[in-house]
Amino acid sequence: MESEDQIAQEKLGQRISLEKSILAKSNKEQYQRCCCIIYNIFKRKIKTSPPDPESGEHCVISKIIMDFEGQKYTKLMNKLKCLKLLNLNQFGFRIVKMKNKHALDFIDSSFPNKVNELDTCFSVGMKMNRANYFNSLIRISSKVTRRMRFEYFCLSLSQLKRLVAAYRLVERLDIYNCKLSIPKVPDFSRALENCQIQEINLWSTGSRFYSNWGCHPGEFKNLIQGFSTSPDLRRSLRQVNIMNCEIEIWEAKKIFEKNGLKRVKITGES
Repeated sequence: MESEDQIAQEKLGQRISLEKSILAKSNKEQYQRCCCIIYNIFKRKIKTSPPDPESGEHCVISKIIMDFEGQKYTKLMNKLKCLKLLNLNQFGFRIVKMKNKHALDFIDSSFPNKVNELDTCFSVGMKMNRANYFNSLIRISSKVTRRMRFEYFCLSLSQLKRLVAAYRLVERLDIYNCKLSIPKVPDFSRALENCQIQEINLWSTGSRFYSNWGCHPGEFKNLIQGFSTSPDLRRSLRQVNIMNCEIEIWEAKKIFEKNGLKRVKITGES
């Protein structure tokens, strides 16, 4: 005769099995609806893998780049509403307006559950604040797995610290053509715990058009010294690209060595 514990375990197993079945069906329906919406708007099929029966995960093999101001993409955001976009290998979006309700709703409600590589591009000189995407970008950070790119961002020291901390689990962090304000050394000692970043690209961020490290080398030194305050980043970081940053490679190597980052490979010509 079965014990009460055995009967309870069997009932629990049956309930879990039923819940998995319902979830798998729901994921499949959402996947089909999303494919249908994309096809109806863009008149093209996208290469995807169907949802896994166990995890419910699916992935779009090709990349999708969205212009939030484009008519077709506005239509796509309206159609999706709270429906999640398919999981993506590579996803990018361009933001022009300081505040776009459709874009904010999409990021908060319809952003994919998983994106391997995310590219975010702002209008040149657009300043970040809580109302225009900053908090939304923080919230979706756990969904980006491999690479994160920020381009044309204008960031204060505290904003830079929060964004780097939020995306500390990606393998590669790109900070392209950004205007950074680093008047003092940021403390990343706790913010970057369990950091997995292996590569940081600073392409043109230090140029005279943006952060101007040629005239303000102290800000570059503050950034590198700040990175060195994190024991986990010191362990994980393998390479830093300073292309078009007005800092010579030999000069950068000295700064890295001084801050305990001697084994980091410095690439890119000024």
